[in-house]
Amino acid sequence: MVEKFESRFEKEEFEITVLTKERCGGAGVFEKKWLNPSLSFIARIDNATGEVINEEGRLEWLIKRDPDMKGWGFDFEQFGIYRLLVRKSIPVNMSPEMCSWINNRYMVVKILEENVQNEKLMELKEYLSKPIVIDTPYGQFELDRSMSWFEGEIELGGTVVTAFLETDEENGETADGALQDFLKAAENFEEFDKKNKEYAADNLLENAIEWQESEEGEHEELTKEKFMELMEISEMTFSPAGYITLYYNDGDMFWGHSIEITIEDGTYSDANIAG
Repeated sequence: MVEKFESRFEKEEFEITVLTKERCGGAGVFEKKWLNPSLSFIARIDNATGEVINEEGRLEWLIKRDPDMKGWGFDFEQFGIYRLLVRKSIPVNMSPEMCSWINNRYMVVKILEENVQNEKLMELKEYLSKPIVIDTPYGQFELDRSMSWFEGEIELGGTVVTAFLETDEENGETADGALQDFLKAAENFEEFDKKNKEYAADNLLENAIEWQESEEGEHEELTKEKFMELMEISEMTFSPAGYITLYYNDGDMFWGHSIEITIEDGTYSDANIAG
């Protein structure tokens, strides 16, 4: 099975130096018995030429699946500078929906050096490590580069809500499009919140009654008004393309699952049970 994974990469081994975008936080399952951890890097140096290439790519490797395993094989830090022995992925034909880094992937053979003192990458690391914030009347958002969004704990209607503003472009440093929609919702939050709850109740009340009836014992009648009363917003995500995703606590109507509501260009598109 290792051979099957390695067959995706060229046989030649060579050195590159990378500036990582993130830590490795997980892995996909490969052929049941293996895990395929990966992470993104922001820039790399071709050690043969010394050229700095500022484009996102991926580092991948394979480890044995083990319930007692700790970590993900290689221990990369966010914004770490590493000299690596790698094999480059075999190019594939790109389709429009594929990520731009698909043909910029490398299999990690070995970490040759950590904390590499490369002047150009160190300057970029220093810049990327500085916080970028957006201040609003409702709270402050800070850029999370690993996710390409600004995150903030915002108080709306007496409730603290986790809110995300996706950047205007991948790996960007502004979120003007998402911020505009957030401010519109926040300035009229009472009305916005009520409409969200009404839409969810109209679409999920029958489901909630079925869940209630599946439990033993007596229950208070679940009306549309009661459904809306039990809902409480917990999380919001705004995209620059006009998509809004909202999560509400369910008041145990769905046994602790979240209620997810999506809005596209100001029009409600879906309400479902999540988590």
